Amino acid sequence: MEIFGMSVLEIIGLFSILLITILILMLLISIVVGVYLIRRNKLIFPKIFIYIADNFYSILLKLFLLIGTEETFYNVGTEFYNKYYEEQFKKSKNKVLILPHCLRDAKCPAKLTPNGVECVFCGRCCIGEIIKTAKENGYKVFIVPGSTFLKRILRDVKPDGVFGVACSRDLFYGMNYLSRKGIPAQGQALIKDGCINTMVDVNELLQRLRDSNVDNKNNKTKE
Repeated sequence: MEIFGMSVLEIIGLFSILLITILILMLLISIVVGVYLIRRNKLIFPKIFIYIADNFYSILLKLFLLIGTEETFYNVGTEFYNKYYEEQFKKSKNKVLILPHCLRDAKCPAKLTPNGVECVFCGRCCIGEIIKTAKENGYKVFIVPGSTFLKRILRDVKPDGVFGVACSRDLFYGMNYLSRKGIPAQGQALIKDGCINTMVDVNELLQRLRDSNVDNKNNKTKE
């Protein structure tokens, strides 16, 4: 049987391709609008988007690569998680800060222990200053040599809030893992990554650690 010179199967195939194309275009438009809204600090249908981000990130990445770069995808994903969990994170009572060991100076004298690298506050890198501010604001701090330490920290410390510093890729996947476990997370990407002598915006990080302390906010309100 033919319609307009085409078989029924050909027509079904054509409609299927057309439908898939329309769906892809709609998804791409949704991604573009979503990125725009995240950058404007607005979240629409956040519970739907968190479900999609948690469970279909690999599909989102493939679609995103049609309009942007992989690193941009990770950065946008991190921004989304940061905004989604910001208020929940501030209410956490057992927060941990996870720092990558690559922030250390190349001649760092600190040793690796079962709890990660133990800083000796030699002043050769920014870690000592970060630890001091973090502890003043209620954080337990871990300097880890790899992402596998995250699971150990979750098992042993049982935090109800995690702040991570890492390269954009590791940070996104770490926050995605925490989100799927229902643990509010915040993250800050390195401004220079690699395996040694990496860098983070220290001033921004310290301010975010202070801002995440509800007690600090309450004191400012009273003043």
